[in-house]
Amino acid sequence: MMRPLFALLLCSLLSPALFAAEPLATVLQPTTLRAEPFADAAPLATLKAKQQVRVVQRKGGWYQVRSGQQRGWLRMSHLRLGDGATAPKGDSGVAQTLRFLGTGRSGADGVTVATGIRGLDAADMANAKPDHRALQRLDRYQAQPEQARQFAASARLKSQPLGYFEAE
Repeated sequence: MMRPLFALLLCSLLSPALFAAEPLATVLQPTTLRAEPFADAAPLATLKAKQQVRVVQRKGGWYQVRSGQQRGWLRMSHLRLGDGATAPKGDSGVAQTLRFLGTGRSGADGVTVATGIRGLDAADMANAKPDHRALQRLDRYQAQPEQARQFAASARLKSQPLGYFEAE
């Protein structure tokens, strides 16, 4: 008798977090809502800091959001998932679990810090084109061995041997 009641209670607690169609997010700084997930896409509107939006989907480093009746794209670094409020001290384990299930984030304030974008999708790979000039420009930043040794000495770095794999 207790197991079905417990299962029903658990489902009722978890269902809003698991099935929220458009999670709430807060804009961190004034930013431009774009028509597509590209920095040079057409601007649609300017969103204010602390404005709340609904997240529709994610594509690479961008979130498609809904603000009122308008939809557009924001860089993921300009948003904080959730309502922007910090968790109260002594937050219960149940509340933390529900927050994690609802946002995929953890920590006392519901935020997990990460850098970078998690991979490329099939369209990114299919449309990739080499930029040989960009690679040539990168050569300007290459450190020469003596420069690297001087930098390491000035920072008091210690040398560590690395084992390299032999080419087959």
